[in-house]
Order: sequence, then structure tokens, then C-alpha cells
Amino acid sequence: MFKRVSFFDSHMHFLGIGFNMNIINLTKYNSLSDLHSIKSVKKIIIGRGWHEENFSEKSNPTKNDLNKISSLVSVIFYRVCGHVLVCNDEAMEMAGIEKSSPQIEGGYFDVKTGIFTEDALKLITKIIPKNSKEEIKQMFIESNKYLVSMGITSTASDDFSTLNVPYELIIECLEELYNDNLIQVRLYEQANLSSKELLLDFINKGYHKKKFKGFRMGPLKLLADGSLGGRTAYLNKDYNDDKGNKGIEVVKRQELEEMIYIADSNNMDVAIHAIGDGMIDIVINSIEKSINRTKRFNHRHSIIHAQLATIAQIQRMKELNISAIVQPIFLNSDIAIVEDRIGKERAKESYLFHTMYKEGIKVGFSTDSPVETVNPFHNIYTALTRKSIKNPELGVFIEDEKFTLDEALECYTTNNYYLSYDENKNYNDYIVVDRDIHKCTPEEIRDTVVLETYIDGKLVYKRQD
Repeated sequence: MFKRVSFFDSHMHFLGIGFNMNIINLTKYNSLSDLHSIKSVKKIIIGRGWHEENFSEKSNPTKNDLNKISSLVSVIFYRVCGHVLVCNDEAMEMAGIEKSSPQIEGGYFDVKTGIFTEDALKLITKIIPKNSKEEIKQMFIESNKYLVSMGITSTASDDFSTLNVPYELIIECLEELYNDNLIQVRLYEQANLSSKELLLDFINKGYHKKKFKGFRMGPLKLLADGSLGGRTAYLNKDYNDDKGNKGIEVVKRQELEEMIYIADSNNMDVAIHAIGDGMIDIVINSIEKSINRTKRFNHRHSIIHAQLATIAQIQRMKELNISAIVQPIFLNSDIAIVEDRIGKERAKESYLFHTMYKEGIKVGFSTDSPVETVNPFHNIYTALTRKSIKNPELGVFIEDEKFTLDEALECYTTNNYYLSYDENKNYNDYIVVDRDIHKCTPEEIRDTVVLETYIDGKLVYKRQD
């Protein structure tokens, strides 16, 4: 047994992990025909985790596949990224969506296929019944148990966007859970607020300063574009495999600038989801405009993901002190699709996480779970090897971007504490693992098992053999 510092995952969906535990796990289905066998007695059938590359057909499921599961109840299946869903005819009928329904800004839907992307997801997810307070609390409890079993003792998490409920209810649930000692993982909330009006309401009510036992309110979280796999990340040039499509600006530029400035002028950082190089340009420009107005040069603003950041963009991030919250584990799925999406030459300047680190940018590691596994040792493995765990035959993706173990651990601990203004705290949080990872191969590190987890010196998890 070996004692070591525990992990801080700097971007995930704490509540989303718990929600996923209560719906159908689609990652285990290997073909579209396999989906047809799914059975459920629920009034609305919900699943998440499909990825077109995992199906033998190498194509997206459509409403026809879901109609075979049921034509009587609504079926809604989210892609693994959470930025795309497919639903059956019954779901569209229940939501009032038909051929003549107008498209909406920030998203797209296709009635012929049942595919919905980005903000268009809301047109369908509105039919999902609202969860009760007790159901929400139970999701957090289940997620907490899972996180401590993986050695995660702190997290920065987006929890306001998981369910169709007011953010006040989420905060209320968390405060009760922490006060009752029902969850232990420290939470730095990335406040996902989808409009200027909602942000102003949030600040006027003083929620941006909210903190209580185990919980602190963190940055404004904005979802500025989509995902690379779903072809909704916003690019400067068309997708290589979808000409005419550059992706989606989920938040329009003027509103993005206004919301960043509102947060910045209220001493609130921003953590902005931006994957495509087109959106990264927009975000960098918007942050620069804001800090030039507020003169708040000691900010800790960050870009979440930054997968397609170019060398030039990385230099601008460095100059403006913009941090990067990245997910090496995304290579687990993305190695299989990145060249198809953006072309072989452009792919050579992507996922440059170690370049960011070498340039002096504060790089924080995270998993975006439940998009990928929250297991920190899987994430470290992909950082060290630049290889996919599920598709190892695809080889190494950009050899020069490999991290050393000590660098990866810094990004998983020290840098993440910095991003949450917690670098001067001396928490008595640690884990006990089954091997000395400093004497292991990357493959052995990948398979490390957490035996015990401690928060504030108290045992919160013990592996049962």
C-alpha cells in the first residue's frame, strides 16, 4: 500500500454523474441493431453514451432505430459528449416538434433523423419530468460515493445545467447535503448561467459569493460552442468531413462579451467551454476586451477544453494570463475521429496540452465526466502516452505532447488548487493506492486501484475485496 496526495478534477458534472447512474448506459452497445433490444418500463426512456465510432455501422443512430425500441413512449438518447441527442417520433410529438417547426439560434434539429444539437436539445428535454428535491440529493450522494472511490477529493463542477430545475434548488440541495455530512468531496461550483438576465439575477441575489461547508461558488461557466465529435465545435474553417459546416456559436458574440464583462466587473472569473479554434479566437478576444476595461489583471479566467487551440492562440492565452482546463482522456475517443473532422494537416496542431504547460500557462487536468471516465489514472495514462485506451492500435497522437508523471500530477493537484484560489490551503486529503506509481510503467499506472480515501484526515472510502 502506498500513500499519496489525492486528486482535484477541475471540470466535471458532479450531478451529471449521479444522473447517469439512473439512466441507460449506452457505451456498452456495439451496433445500432443492439440498441433495438433495449427494454424499459419507464414512462420516458433515457440513455447516454452512444458514439458513432463504437458502432459497427460507424454511423449515428436515428429516430428509426429508437422507434424500434418503442413507438408508444418517448425515447431520448444522448451522444457521449452531451451536445447531441437522438429521439424517436413519440418524443418529437410530445414536444410539439414537426416538419414546419422553426429552427432556433444556437442549435439545429432534423425531424427526418430525430437528431438535435446544442440549444435545440432543450426543445426535447423539456418533456422530461422535473426531478424532486430528494431525487436530486440522492444523485449527488451516489456521485460522491463514486468520486471518493476513484481518489477524487475536490472538484470544480458544472451542476446547474444537468437538470431542468432552478439553480437555487441545486444550491439548496447541496447546502443540506453538506450540513448533514452526506457528501464529502469539496466542490468549487462552475456556475452555468445561460443568459445575461440570469447572470444579473444571480449576482444581484449575492449567489456569486455563496459558500458553506465543503462548497464555494466559483467562476461563471459558459458553453460557447459544441463538441468536435458532434461537429458542433465552432471552427475557423469548414469541417473536413462536412463541407459548409463550421459548427455552432452557442452563445452569440455580443452576449458572450457582455456576460464576461459582467462577471469580471463583479470579481467573478469565467471558465468558458471552447473547443473549436474559431470559438477560441472569440473567447480570447472577449476576455481581452473585458480585462482592458476592468483592469482586473490578477484574474484566473480559463478556457475549458481548448482542444483545437493553435500555437498562436496559446501565445495569446499566455500573454493574457488565461488558464487552460484540459482533458487528456478525450484522446481516448477523439484519436479515432480528429483527422476525419479537421483533416490530417490541421490535426497536427491540436490537443497541444503539453505545449500550453511548457509555455507557462496554468494547465489543470479534468475529465468532464460523465463524458469520459472520472478515473484519474486513466487520464494520467493518456497524458503520458497520448494513446487511446479503447483503441490502442491507433498509436501515439503527437509524440511531443506527452507529459511526464510529475508534470501530470502537478496539473491534477497544484494547478487545480490554484485555479480555485485554494493554493495556500493545507488540506489533510490523501489516498492509499495499491502500487508506487513512480516506479510503474504507464500501463501499470493506468491500472492503479484506490484502496482508501481520506478527506480532512477522515476515512471516507475503503475498498471492499
